[in-house]
Formats: sequence, C-alpha cells, structure tokens
Amino acid sequence: MSLKRYKCIIRPFLIAVALILWHAEIMKGQDIIVKNNGDELNAKVEEIQDSVIKYRNFDNLAGPQYVLNKSEIFEIKYANGSRDVFGNTLQGSKEAAITSSGQTVPAVIYFYRPSKFVGSAPDITVGTYIPDEVIVHIRNGRWHRSEYNHTGQRDLVTGVYSVNDRKLAVNFEPGKTYYIRCTIMPGMGIQSQVELVDEATAKKEMKGLKEQVQAIEK
Repeated sequence: MSLKRYKCIIRPFLIAVALILWHAEIMKGQDIIVKNNGDELNAKVEEIQDSVIKYRNFDNLAGPQYVLNKSEIFEIKYANGSRDVFGNTLQGSKEAAITSSGQTVPAVIYFYRPSKFVGSAPDITVGTYIPDEVIVHIRNGRWHRSEYNHTGQRDLVTGVYSVNDRKLAVNFEPGKTYYIRCTIMPGMGIQSQVELVDEATAKKEMKGLKEQVQAIEK
C-alpha cells in the first residue's frame, strides 16, 4: 500500500476519533435538570436560590438565561456526578406508571443517614426478613436511592452488628417514593433504627449529605 493511499484511509478515522473525544469532553460539563413530569433538560446550572434556579441551555451557552421554580424540579444531576434532590414527587414518568408489558414499576426508596459523630464508623444495615434480603448498608452522612421491586406490605429491620428486634412496617406501592431515616439509637451498645419520614422533613435533613451510589460499598 502506498503512503498516499494509507494517509487517505487513516485521516478520516483520526478525524472521527478526534470528534468523538471532543464531544465526550464537552459533555462532561453538562448538568441534567429532571422535572417532576419526568422531562430532562440538558443545561448548565448557574445559580440556585431559595425558590428558583437559573440556567442556560447546554447547546446554547451564549443564549438567554432561564429561570425555573424549584417546585417544578425533582432533582439536578451535576456534571461532576453529584446530585441535588428537591423532595418533589416524580410524576408522569416510568416511576409512576405501568410498563407496556403490564408489569408494575418499583417503588423508590431514599435511605438517608444524618451525619453524627457518635457511632459513625459502622454501616447501618437495612433489610427484610421476608424476603430474606439486605437492601442497603448506609454510611454515616450519606443517602442512597433504591428502586424496590418487592412492593406491598413489608417489615424493614435494621442492625449494625446484630439485627434490632423492632420492625418498621411499610406498605410500598409501585411508583411511589418513600424516605427512610437511618440512625444510631442512643444508649449502651451499638444499635440502629429506621423511621419513615415525610418529604419535607427528609428534604431538610438530606441537605448537605453525600450520595452513596452503591447500595453496598466496599
């Protein structure tokens, strides 16, 4: 093969690779705004105020700045991998509907653990007796979003080194969102407890906590 022919073949390939790498680098700076109705906006979030956020469309960063009420937003997924969850209920999306195959979608559970100095080292384990499973090992100062397929009446149990005898009965409905606070109980020994809380309380207490992406981190 002649050098000239080789260059004609390899040049388009190198250009295509360069475009792919350039596009991937650009996409790193993209934030995603998830609205309550399930719509997603590719954006660059510029300012978050008490009741509104200000952003620009990611495909037109030199264009106008837009304002969106926080009450319309379910969450923001930032380019660095972090998230802000605003505690609103996601509606009209796959999480609140029946799939085309007729199967129900899972319930969504936010497990969170307020940051505490006492008893901060061990993870809090949350699971169920029936089915016999561990749902999450939640770390101190973290929150985790779980899609739970075993809907219906369930008894959540928790422990650190051993299971606490107390149970939390919750009727998990498909497509609905629940907030579970996980804490270390005061007193002698190391035991934990779980509590079902409302959205407003969870939203306030989750502020400043870090997302735990994996249910069980090593």
